[in-house]
Amino acid sequence: MTISKSTLGVILTLAFVVLESAQFVFFGGLFQKMSPYLFGFLVFGVMTLVFVGGTILFQREQFNIAISRPRELLAVNLGAVVTFTAYLTSVQLVEPAITYTISSGTMPIAAYVFYRFGMREGEPMRNSLEAAGNLIIFLGITFLAAITVLGWTGFVRSGQWSAALGVLLAVIDGVFFTLILVYSQRMNKSGVGPSAVLGLRLPIYVMATGFFVYLDFEPSQPMAVPELAYYVVIGFLLTVPPLYLLQKAVPMISTLTLSALTALGPFVVFSLQLYEGRVDYSTATLIGLSIYIVGAILAAVGAVRGASMSGA
Repeated sequence: MTISKSTLGVILTLAFVVLESAQFVFFGGLFQKMSPYLFGFLVFGVMTLVFVGGTILFQREQFNIAISRPRELLAVNLGAVVTFTAYLTSVQLVEPAITYTISSGTMPIAAYVFYRFGMREGEPMRNSLEAAGNLIIFLGITFLAAITVLGWTGFVRSGQWSAALGVLLAVIDGVFFTLILVYSQRMNKSGVGPSAVLGLRLPIYVMATGFFVYLDFEPSQPMAVPELAYYVVIGFLLTVPPLYLLQKAVPMISTLTLSALTALGPFVVFSLQLYEGRVDYSTATLIGLSIYIVGAILAAVGAVRGASMSGA
């Protein structure tokens, strides 16, 4: 049986959600003792060398197309600087499930806002089910933001200001990640493949994190070289596959469909962080996730129906 393009896009996106959930929990614990900027510089630096080097050596035509489109290339690079910095800092400050949920829930809402502002990759709500689902998502992430600031969740690094900053950064992460998807779609349509886009959107971020490391912007505990190498390898394995899967899915389904599906992962993160044991169980967080997941399921069903009817 042949799998349709849209179905394969859904499968790849769901695989991305599972792997990214494990990534959030791991990073949330790691960044209590290691600078996220040092981590970002090492892991994404290696990633840039591998993917950009591979593109130049084996897909030179795609590299030439990418550098001939400086607007899209600059947009995905600046988006990566904002979204990775926001994400790595937010997951350090608040409960990983909160960061994941607010960031993911922001994405379909951002896609709709982009449509309202005339961006061609944005889309309207295609049916009442999708609209209702996204409204519930909004209520869910608003509830999660409130309980985080009030200190009712399982973890906040230090006080209300840190909680508020963690929430704000999660929203910023969701908005700018959606923008990255928009410009990645444009690059894909111009002939630049997923692996090329994945590498070419990172150089400015690597330079920025390297600069922060040089300034010792966020000092971290000293680590032996073997321990540091271990975390870099694990970080690479948890970062590259989900990003690649998502990049493969980008040209297969619409931004709004993709955004709705990536909103389905909070319970995976919540379960993993309880298993890890660093974050306390929080009934308030579970209530917020439950509100959110109802909206996410409704929005995803509505989005898949809309995509099937339109052939997206």
